[in-house]
Amino acid sequence: MFDYQLIRSHRRKSLTIQIKQGQMTVRAPNYLPLSEIEGFIKRKSAWLEKKLTAQQTLLQNKVPLFTYQSKLFYFGQTKTLLIEFAAKPTIEISEQTLTVVLSYRQQKQLVSLNDITKVVKQALAKYFKQQLSCYLSANIPILSQQLQLFPLHYQVRFYKTRWGSCNSRHELSFNYLLIMAPKWVINYVIVHELCHLKHLNHSANFWLLVAKYQPHYKQAKAWLKAHQIELSWL
Repeated sequence: MFDYQLIRSHRRKSLTIQIKQGQMTVRAPNYLPLSEIEGFIKRKSAWLEKKLTAQQTLLQNKVPLFTYQSKLFYFGQTKTLLIEFAAKPTIEISEQTLTVVLSYRQQKQLVSLNDITKVVKQALAKYFKQQLSCYLSANIPILSQQLQLFPLHYQVRFYKTRWGSCNSRHELSFNYLLIMAPKWVINYVIVHELCHLKHLNHSANFWLLVAKYQPHYKQAKAWLKAHQIELSWL
């Protein structure tokens, strides 16, 4: 039997399995007996073994994030991370590299590799948040006009396990790590959340509306799923 984290919810109606960072999470309704959950896992064992092995292999071969020459996505393109020092901190993007420039003042305070990676991560988080905010401010009005669905407010923040959200007050939130995805994938997430303004669920009518404005939404979902390890900062 696989090691897994079980999360139950009274609102959940179905059983799902998520594999992320080589770890398995099972989400189940409160009423579902443990025997049925474990039976479901057993029936999926071949597929689960394949997914877990593939992810663990990727993790073992992956250069730790936020270190020199680690790899990051930016708008769907792989960038090599460079770390430099100068009088003024900044971030520079080229065709192949993403350079985090830290200040000389910061350099004096960084005494270990952990210190450097922490500061680099903070700099990237701030930059990615700014860049996604700019992208959303330019594209949400366009897509809202197409759908005739208009949020009252939207914000950019960090989520561990989701790319966006919509609440009953017509407020949208987006994960700033979306900036790592291609623009067509970001647009899918925007449309997905805008459609929740009309259908605050994942019903058949919701997906029909998504498909109307994002005919290739399944490919976008597949891209996010296929690259979930590279897109995670945990």
